[in-house]
Amino acid sequence: MILERINLKDYFPMLEHDVFLESYCPSNYAEFSTNKERECVIVLPGGGYSFLSDREAEPVALRFAGDNIAAFILRYTIAPIMKYPYPLVEVLAAVAYIRKNKEKYHVKENSISVCGFSAGGHLAASASAYYFEKEFLDFLKLKEEDTKINGCILGYPVITSTKGHLETIKNATGGDEKLKDKLSIERHVTDKFPKTFIWHTTFDGLVPVEESLVLAKALSEKKVFYEMHIYPMLDHGQSLADDSVYNDAFPKEQLELMKPNREWIRLAIFFIKHYV
Repeated sequence: MILERINLKDYFPMLEHDVFLESYCPSNYAEFSTNKERECVIVLPGGGYSFLSDREAEPVALRFAGDNIAAFILRYTIAPIMKYPYPLVEVLAAVAYIRKNKEKYHVKENSISVCGFSAGGHLAASASAYYFEKEFLDFLKLKEEDTKINGCILGYPVITSTKGHLETIKNATGGDEKLKDKLSIERHVTDKFPKTFIWHTTFDGLVPVEESLVLAKALSEKKVFYEMHIYPMLDHGQSLADDSVYNDAFPKEQLELMKPNREWIRLAIFFIKHYV
């Protein structure tokens, strides 16, 4: 396993703050995996752009790595120090860094996905909508082939700037009303949006399921390949929906009701390996 923690600012000095990228990448061995290249996923934890949820970080990366996918966690900039165009450009910098170092991490050059939860889902969707935009490419001094995102996995994502989790949008825009349209992602889906996997719960009380539905509609209109799963039970922030992310104080009855939701990670792994 290649376990590293690198500071993207060392490679992209135009970034305003330290931004750490943590790797959980399976190693190659002469016995069974010489010269193997793997699919890759960058995990973007949620937290309303005000904190980064540990529940949606390492446990998720380990599940991907356990299925022989090169996994990374991006510790992106959050409020109160974040401001546009961060942390969007930090995601693109992470994609470019991994692609440039594909041999070191045994990564397939054209199978790099982002996986975001809640606000991290908003960030993943934003990067997927804008990875080719000149504004961000010029900022990072990169080309579209460096920053291209091949797959997008979204767990109960914030998508719109009007009906979703308003604190997330406030932190993302810094209160700048002019940015609300740009960061309402369903309005900016093009046919260059990557193949997408979405999951949500019907009764999410923090980020309504309509957020995912409106994105699915936009993807359908642009004929972008997508897969969506809506589970019936319980609330926001479930991550892997098992006892790896919930402590002993969590009601066992609720954990039991979340069992069907655990399927999302298996389905997402299939999605990455067969469609991206």
